[in-house]
Amino acid sequence: MGKEVYVVGTLVSIVLSLVLFLRGNRSEGIFVGLWAPTILNLGQTLLEDD
Repeated sequence: MGKEVYVVGTLVSIVLSLVLFLRGNRSEGIFVGLWAPTILNLGQTLLEDD
């Protein structure tokens, strides 16, 4: 897996977070928004091991 997979996953989580937040599901939007840094950190950690 390349770096692109993690970047796309991060962007998807941000977009999903915005959609949830703007539709009135504020708690869920904030929760999903917290996935973005987790996905980036996971990707960085896994790519450093290779």
